[in-house]
Amino acid sequence: MKAAQKIRDSVECSHCHNRMELLRIKKYTGRYPLVLVILGVFCSLFFFGALVGIPILLSGIYMAKARETISHCSNCGHYFKVFGQEDGSE
Repeated sequence: MKAAQKIRDSVECSHCHNRMELLRIKKYTGRYPLVLVILGVFCSLFFFGALVGIPILLSGIYMAKARETISHCSNCGHYFKVFGQEDGSE
């Protein structure tokens, strides 16, 4: 068994002592990523707006695609962010 698998299996909730599961969720919720993409496209249509519009557009695209890994307890709802988790492993 790999070391990462042992660590993943040994995580338990500090409140209710049940096994926690790993979840990948959106890092930025709501409509902010969509608003930034639309604002970036709108700003890019103008001559000097491209200097501001393209970074806003790229920020919106990043926010729309960004995900983070959390460890979540299905019993009590406690969760925490998992650091050092690779994107390809689940």
